[in-house]
Amino acid sequence: MKIKETKSGKMFTILATNNYNAIPITVGGTSLVKAGTPLTASGTAPTSGVTGAIGVLLYDVDPTVNPNGAIVVQGVIDGVKAKAHSGIDISTLGTVVSGLVIRTNTETNV
Repeated sequence: MKIKETKSGKMFTILATNNYNAIPITVGGTSLVKAGTPLTASGTAPTSGVTGAIGVLLYDVDPTVNPNGAIVVQGVIDGVKAKAHSGIDISTLGTVVSGLVIRTNTETNV
């Protein structure tokens, strides 16, 4: 028996706390989708900002290798890390997804 290992998702921490709720999602597209990307129910990024998003992708997913992913629907996200990794500003996502808090000041204890 021959086993081939193919890594398709990289864990990149976008979480600001260890407490969160995530749900499974099938990610659409033909290229790598990075952690911190807001996703709609169809598994694609919203066409305009964060409108229509139901959560934020927890880890990198390459749909051509394995389209299974998880989106955070409740928890605290480090907005600075998410933007640095995905290139998308999700600072207003908390107004669209009521269970998410997007923090931009995680370097300080307030």
